[in-house]
Formats: sequence, structure tokens, C-alpha cells
Amino acid sequence: MTSRIAVAAIVALSVGGASYSMLDAQTTPSVWDGVYTDAQATRGAALFDRECAGCHGPNGEGGGMAPALIGAAFTANYDGQTVGDLFERNRTTMPVGREGQLNAQANADITAFMLQVNKFPAGDGELPAQSMALKQIAFVAERPATPQQGDRPPGTHQDNTDGKEWIRRLERPSRVRGLKIDDVIACLRLHPGDVVADIGAGTGAYTIPFARAVGPSGTAFAVDIWPELLDYIMEKAKKEGVTNLQTRLASRDDPALPAGRVDVAFFHDVFHNTDDREGYLRVLGRYLKPDGRIAIVEQEFDDPIAKKWDVPEDRITPEQVNAWMGHAGFRLEATFDLFKGANNPRGTGMPERWFVLYTREATSAR
Repeated sequence: MTSRIAVAAIVALSVGGASYSMLDAQTTPSVWDGVYTDAQATRGAALFDRECAGCHGPNGEGGGMAPALIGAAFTANYDGQTVGDLFERNRTTMPVGREGQLNAQANADITAFMLQVNKFPAGDGELPAQSMALKQIAFVAERPATPQQGDRPPGTHQDNTDGKEWIRRLERPSRVRGLKIDDVIACLRLHPGDVVADIGAGTGAYTIPFARAVGPSGTAFAVDIWPELLDYIMEKAKKEGVTNLQTRLASRDDPALPAGRVDVAFFHDVFHNTDDREGYLRVLGRYLKPDGRIAIVEQEFDDPIAKKWDVPEDRITPEQVNAWMGHAGFRLEATFDLFKGANNPRGTGMPERWFVLYTREATSAR
């Protein structure tokens, strides 16, 4: 989620001699909105280890001289205050004997590290090193409840981020590097003349290379629910001279593809967003050729980055997919470890992912 420093009304109050700020929750970002970056927290970890761990223990777990800086007791202590209050506390009390001597940037980095170890999500913008700006970020101990959204079953999450914001997120150069596009194409064994559907195409990071892989006699369909994304893909395709790409504006339960024409339907980190997952596969089957295949890449259920992004109901496992596929008439053809362990590119901010390929029960491997 993107860091956003909003202008908010701040009312300074004094309770028990301690000053803190109350903010308007309707206009103010909180620690749950991704207000620091992983890189900033990494810098802060090194500073904390050098300047603070001697008293507060490694990773702030507590030591003989000072209390823990992680866990429910710590977050409850700052609940209802601001990140600026935490920043000021760090600035004026640490390190012992040299209070106030660390510069503002070092204190901001240490504060970012403390947010990270307390499992608040990272974002795309760094925590600022100005106390007043930090006082406009609410410290909220409990993750805010997600309101019921759209047509997903209760307990699941539907991301209503608009298309323009998705373009900004998805076009990060580090993310594109983490997609391993050429390797994915090799695993799919695309041939000239094939028809491939990139479902949840986003900004076309895969769709345009798919179109090149199937050649002028083939077709790549960019499928998405956001018109802004499809317009963006077509503009990009025109600039790159790709003419065999078509777009499809889909609904949440139907990719709206030509019946019986698709050789490969591909999902990257998007299948979990479908409303009725097994039902979606049954609908998708109508658009596949008799020997058509379905490829799914999804984040590892217990990957730390995946846990930051999505609640458990929004993450899925290979075992779940295997069951849904079986009920819809598909069998596992292949698995790939492109995004696992050491194979997952570092520095991309992408979680480890599993990659599976399915074909119809009645067909043999291609």
C-alpha cells in the first residue's frame, strides 16, 4: 500500500502529563497504510542493533535494562497516539547517555524498523524525518476491520483500488524484474498461432511478451476488470508495435473470452481474487480449446510478504487449487519452481510464489 501523508486536524491533549495528538480518522493515514519502506526499515535495523539493542534486546525483544518494543503491550501503549509521538520518544530517550544526538533521519529509520517488527505493513514511500509530518500518521494498534465489499463471500477481501493506482504499483521496475517473464513463457511452451489469455493482465507486463511469443498468427488477450488498465495496455502495445493483442473487459465471475478458442489461460497473483474460485474455473473451461491449459502463479501462503498483503482468507494453497481444478475437470500437468527459494529474485519486494499448470482430465501432456 502506498504511503500517503495527508493534511489533518491535530488537537494536542495532555493526559497524565503526557502530550499526544488526536487525529481525524476520516482524513488521516495510519500505520496500517504502508507509511515506511522495507529499505528504510533495513537501515533502521542496523542502527537499532548498534544504538538500542544493548538495552532493549535484539529486534526490540526486551532486555535487562529496558522493556520490549514489540508486542501487544508496546502497541497498546501508543494506540490512539501518532507515529510522531513514537519518533519523539525515540529521539529524546535513546540511546541512553546520548539522548537527542541521533539525527532526524536516523530516528525516522529506527522508527520504521519498530513499525516493521510490530508487523505494520511497508509501503512505497519512506517515513519522513519531520516530527510534524509524522504527527499526521495515526498509531492504531489493531488492524481496522475491512468493510464488506462487492460480491465476495463474507470474510474475504475485494481490492477496490482504482486502475490508475494499479498502473503505478504494477509498473515498478523492481516488480517487473521479479516476474521472470522469459522463463514463464518457456514453461508455458507457447507456439506461433496459439491463443493465450492473460487474466488480470494489469499493465500488460506478461500480455505483450505473450503476444510476441505466439507471433502474428496468434493472439494474446488482455483480460481485466478495469478499463483504465486495458486502455493503458493498448497504448503500450501500439508504442511497441504489437498488433496481435486484444483486450477484454471482464466481470468478477467471467473473463468474457471467445468460446472454445483459448490454448492457455494464465493468472499471475490474481486467481485468489475471483469470487467463486471453483465456479470461475468451470466458466473458464468454456473458453478453452479441448486441449487448453490453465496456468496459475500464486504467492506462498506463509510467505512474510504475502502475510503483509493479504489476510488468510485471501491467500490460497496448491492443495486448494488442485481440489477446485479436479471438480472442474482438470488435472495437474506440471509444477515449476521459478519463484521459490533462491530462484525468487531478490530486491523485488515480491513474495515467493508457486506455479502450476493444468490440463483437461481427458487430454495428455502437450
